[in-house]
Amino acid sequence: MLIPVEQNQSRKNSLVQRLVLLVSQTMTEAVSAAKEVLPGTIASPSQDTVLMDLFREYSKTLDKKNDKYERVYKASRDVTVRSKRVIFSMQRIPGLSEEERETLLGTASGDLRDIEQTLLKHIAMELRDEDPYQFVNAYTAGLQEYIEALSFHHFLLTGSIVSHEEVQRRLTYGPQDEAQAALVPLSVLVRPKEYILGVADLTGELMRFCIKCVSTADFDKCYQICGVLKAMHGGFLSLGYIPAKELYHKMMVFKSSLHKVEEACYSLQLRKSEVPADMLSDVFAMYDAEENSSVPLL
Repeated sequence: MLIPVEQNQSRKNSLVQRLVLLVSQTMTEAVSAAKEVLPGTIASPSQDTVLMDLFREYSKTLDKKNDKYERVYKASRDVTVRSKRVIFSMQRIPGLSEEERETLLGTASGDLRDIEQTLLKHIAMELRDEDPYQFVNAYTAGLQEYIEALSFHHFLLTGSIVSHEEVQRRLTYGPQDEAQAALVPLSVLVRPKEYILGVADLTGELMRFCIKCVSTADFDKCYQICGVLKAMHGGFLSLGYIPAKELYHKMMVFKSSLHKVEEACYSLQLRKSEVPADMLSDVFAMYDAEENSSVPLL
């Protein structure tokens, strides 16, 4: 039996009306229950609730943290750029006179100190009274690059690797005057992870420096770098498992750099009695600063 269109439409309208009535009753009951739980806070469904006010406060807090995260990230990028410039300048040392070498290292020392007192100190000020672990991913790249530059400079001055304690000391800023004496000193958190990753990056710079030293006939420095890289490799192997996926890739580069340096030193040791030093330097000069090429045996 067919149902007339008018009757079918009437039934639909009736169902819709009943549904609207049910929703209205449910909303009324919900508002009444909220009034009993939170008396005086909810006058009507259109008014703000305490929960909404809390979410507004949370939103403001998150916006502030996101803005701060962005500022720290931008400062970290500037640290990366300036640290790379310091590294590139120190890579020009092979072949320079002693006076020129001291001048260049002095300039690099001043540049590192300027990075510490401007960009990194700005990061420390942004993180005052904050949990640094919430922002560490924002500045880890810049910090690693700075540690690489600092450790490279420290090696060229002393022949050793800068310690984690020394890095943290340089990035801890004491009070400027008596008014700030009672405040907690500013500092940039240097986790062991950032220190290890920064030192791991140093191995590539030492490899390039070694090949340049070969091309300028500074063979003693090449042997010294080879010994340091071997000691570092043994130290990294003794670390065991570290929850840092970046370290795996850096170790692959580390092994490649060590292999190139060992090949260069092996060639020097094998042929130094047969080939004059000036000829050896000419042979190795073509491999100067070639990161992705290996030094062949003579």
